[in-house]
Amino acid sequence: MQVFRCPTPDEMGKFRGVVAIFRHIWTGSVLDVGCRSGRLREAHEQVSSNIDYVGLDLYPPADVIGDLEKGLPFPDAAFDIVVALDVLEHTNDIYKSFDELCRCARRFVVISLPNAYEIRGRLKFLLGMRLSGKYGLPIEPPKDRHRWIFSLNEAREFVRRRAEKRGFVVRDEGCLIGPRRFFLGSALVGRLPNLFCPTYLVLLERL
Repeated sequence: MQVFRCPTPDEMGKFRGVVAIFRHIWTGSVLDVGCRSGRLREAHEQVSSNIDYVGLDLYPPADVIGDLEKGLPFPDAAFDIVVALDVLEHTNDIYKSFDELCRCARRFVVISLPNAYEIRGRLKFLLGMRLSGKYGLPIEPPKDRHRWIFSLNEAREFVRRRAEKRGFVVRDEGCLIGPRRFFLGSALVGRLPNLFCPTYLVLLERL
C-alpha cells in the first residue's frame, strides 16, 4: 500500500500533506466538511489561487453552519471537490453521511479515516490505558466523540463498496503518516498497514 507523508506532525501539516498528495485535483470549488478552523483554505492558497473554498461545520468560524447528518444544505453536484478529513467516524449514521459527501461532489471526494487497530491503540488497549479523548465513558456527555471503531481493512472495504453504490471509484489511496514515522519505517507501514497506519486517506472520482 502507498505511504503518504505529512511535512509536519500538526494539523496544518496534515492539510498541507493532503493538498500536496492530490495536487492535480485542486481547481474549481471545494467544500470542506467538518472544517474546524478552516485552515485547509490556507493550505490551498499556498499551492493554488484557483480555488473557491467553502468550509462547513457545526460552529463558527465555518463559512456555513450545518450538520452533515442532517443533510448538506447544497444541491446535487454543487462542488467540484468535497473534503471530509477525520469526520465520518464522528457521525451516528456514517452511511448517510458518506452518501451526502458523494451527492454534493461533481468530480472528487477526499476522505480520511482513523485506523483504530493501529499498533499504538492495540498497546493502549492491552495495557488498560485510555485510547483517546474520543473514546471511553466520561461522567458528563461529551460534545464530540468517535462513534465507530474499525480497522484500516474495514475502512478500505467500506469506502470502496459504498463509493461504487454512489457512482464513484477509488482513484488513489494510502497510509497518511507524519515525518517521524516516515523516517523510521515507511516501508514497514506499507507492508503492514493495518498494524502501522494511523490514518487512511482516499481519493474518490465520479464515474
